Amino acid sequence: MLSLAPWCHAEAISVRTVRLGDVLAIPEFSAPATVVARNAPSPAAEIAARIEEILVEVGDRITADDLLVRLDCRRYESLLIARQAAVDRARAQQAFAEQQLQRARNLQRKKSISEELLDQRRTDLATAEADLLASEQEVRLAEIDVAHCDVRAPVDAVVTERATSVGSYANVGTVLLNLLEAEGQEVSVALRHDQADGLQAAETVVFKSDETDYPVMLRSLLPRVDPIARTREARLVFTDEAAVAGTPGRIVWYGARSMLPSDYLVRRDGHLGVFVLDADRARFIDIPDAQDGRPAVLQLAPETLLISEGRQRLVDNDLVNPTAAGESR
Repeated sequence: MLSLAPWCHAEAISVRTVRLGDVLAIPEFSAPATVVARNAPSPAAEIAARIEEILVEVGDRITADDLLVRLDCRRYESLLIARQAAVDRARAQQAFAEQQLQRARNLQRKKSISEELLDQRRTDLATAEADLLASEQEVRLAEIDVAHCDVRAPVDAVVTERATSVGSYANVGTVLLNLLEAEGQEVSVALRHDQADGLQAAETVVFKSDETDYPVMLRSLLPRVDPIARTREARLVFTDEAAVAGTPGRIVWYGARSMLPSDYLVRRDGHLGVFVLDADRARFIDIPDAQDGRPAVLQLAPETLLISEGRQRLVDNDLVNPTAAGESR
């Protein structure tokens, strides 16, 4: 407790008091937040081809694997047929090489063929097998290209933009559509250190937007501090109905215990605290952990009389003339 008695006033100062237990309250905390989509994919062409058809419009709801865009596939289908023919040829060459090797082995048993020629037949078979494997992989790549002629939805989503038109030529990487995942929205909020601790301990958290409350719960607090803002990003998920991605609002949560509203705090000699009534004297109670503009924890009995009006003129040990809140002087 600070002692400021040498500067106390000679005459009693009129003040009003209030019972501490009547003003303690569960504090409400909040921080600006925004709803973000978990995924916002932009399907792009994975082959170079002309766009034959776009089967969706802006605003359409689609489900995963729905056909979105069809590309001209004739070149890739022809290439696939050619590579399948190459596999057939390689398979025939492998079969022939196996037969030649078998004949060479039979002749070698009869001492009618040199070891060098037998080795050549083994090499021919190994080469044919490698050619067959390479041809099969070429077919696989061609099949992948043909599959890319149909662009399909990666997730359940809403179409937000058609980024190209029918008849346009799409190169590899050309964005065709922009999508927004229909489910899985999250709330992103930047928190100070003290807010992060409070949010993690909170039992009730809501996202408020346009007078609508959406229940949410903390999913993750990122282990990274913004070097400029000195904040950490938290991600929260909706536990019931979700707000639309892009919706601005505030995350609101409540403290775990009753605290004194910051309006009752005063500063004396660099210390924050409160004035309480002690008989006919005002006593300054220092609150070490108090911060300007924030609720404070005050470890006093609920029956303590807190000086609510007239405290700005007081110093410790001032003589006061108290009136309870609600009473006339």
